[in-house]
Amino acid sequence: MSFRIIVISMAACGVIALAQIPPQAVYYPGELWRTATPESQGIDSQALAAAIDQVRQKQWGVHSLLVIRHGYVVLDSDFYPYSSSSPHDLASVTKTITSTLTGVAVGNGLLQLDQPLLSFFPNESPTGADDKKRSITVGNMLHMESGLDCGFLPGEQELERMKRSPNWVKFALSLPMKYDPGTHPSYCSPGYHLLGSVIAAAAHMKEEEFGRKYLFDRLSMGKVVWADDPQGRNHGWGDSHFFPRDVAKLGYLYLHGGVWNGAQIVSRDWVRMSITPPTGGRGEPGGYGIEWNVTKGANGLQYGGTGRGGQILIVWPDLDMIVVSMAGGNAGQLAPLIRAAVKSDAALPANAEGVTQLQKSSMAAAMPPAVQPVTPLPATAKTISGKVYNFPVNSSRIDSLSLVIGSDGTTTANVKYYGEPFSFPVGMDGVYHVGPNGPLHLPAGATGKWTSENEFALDLNFIANINHYTMSIRFMPNDTIEATVDEASGLMRNGRLTGTVATK
Repeated sequence: MSFRIIVISMAACGVIALAQIPPQAVYYPGELWRTATPESQGIDSQALAAAIDQVRQKQWGVHSLLVIRHGYVVLDSDFYPYSSSSPHDLASVTKTITSTLTGVAVGNGLLQLDQPLLSFFPNESPTGADDKKRSITVGNMLHMESGLDCGFLPGEQELERMKRSPNWVKFALSLPMKYDPGTHPSYCSPGYHLLGSVIAAAAHMKEEEFGRKYLFDRLSMGKVVWADDPQGRNHGWGDSHFFPRDVAKLGYLYLHGGVWNGAQIVSRDWVRMSITPPTGGRGEPGGYGIEWNVTKGANGLQYGGTGRGGQILIVWPDLDMIVVSMAGGNAGQLAPLIRAAVKSDAALPANAEGVTQLQKSSMAAAMPPAVQPVTPLPATAKTISGKVYNFPVNSSRIDSLSLVIGSDGTTTANVKYYGEPFSFPVGMDGVYHVGPNGPLHLPAGATGKWTSENEFALDLNFIANINHYTMSIRFMPNDTIEATVDEASGLMRNGRLTGTVATK
């Protein structure tokens, strides 16, 4: 979705404090949100333009930026190569979705937080489970206090092992107990996969289907793409893909106490529990809350979700404001820039020059780069074309790589990601050939160039699936490659991989 800003009469933009609006007068979007100029909602358009420019200058990897105040979209900007006409991976903002759907299931009488976890998986629970494991409840999973030995080491080691196992639920349930449930919180993504699977078991439908029936359709959300495990269960911790404007609807729902168009979609008690700041730290019971990432500091109350690679849902209730940003890098410094752009609770004077500047900055962010000269093919290209180089299991998640090079220089990069094959046309002129080539058939692209006789620089961008790899590949004479790999969302930094040619 390209940037869009509508100039409207300032007389129509009067701002009324939310508490003063009668319930029947609260605005709720349908498939589309209403739009307004930033100044009409008390926001400085030039400050927003400066934020967009800074994102580009510092290469934060932002894919989209959506700012909503008083129910008006004041900024909706895409950053090349992403277009918000495609759903985008939310990463761990998915946990916020799963937490919300847990509340919906509880509110509809399908689930209780004191139910034993193992009762939902009679065929996959480990035999001879001890008393600690049998005492884990749904509420323990919701609060990330299962006591399972998961999430206590750096990185998400258990998640990586689970994703390479044949049965993810069985793997997660088989993790050993480290503590009594409810005593030691830990950031355990397999635990939220179990929670999403609990919802599915209780509702007798996939988590995405349950969400569609009880939440997404009621908020007029569009297409949702949600990855499955080998048994067909949606990933409860991550890998859900939503349109940015639909992610904002989730924040808007909570901003209005779980009510949508007069219907109580999520109970007020559940919303209140979700957005109450935790009383303890992250290492103390209750410190994680229920994955609505609630903080209360100098800038007041803030809640929402965050995900790997810079996925952000922020609700600032004191400002009646929502910010959604999708990314493939690190957008952690973006929020303060947006908050600083808010100047007033009332409308500011119209600023045509600022609006024009914001339009120009946003249009520039969505434009592809200029075409670059194509480097000549070295002799090495012919000798390595089509060879498949296998890597040992590594944190980049790339298992193999092959370049197929035509006589005219046309190049395709074939990779296996978690063992699944993908093929990417490579833009040798520095411009991505974006197409539905990534995981789940979502947009992805690649660029590349020969930097010496035996070295190739590959930029492999999964775009809507977050991961963005830059690889410097050296082809060795003994049918091996040495690759230096950086992955922008944090999977691998300056990693060194050695690949060997696959045997027939």
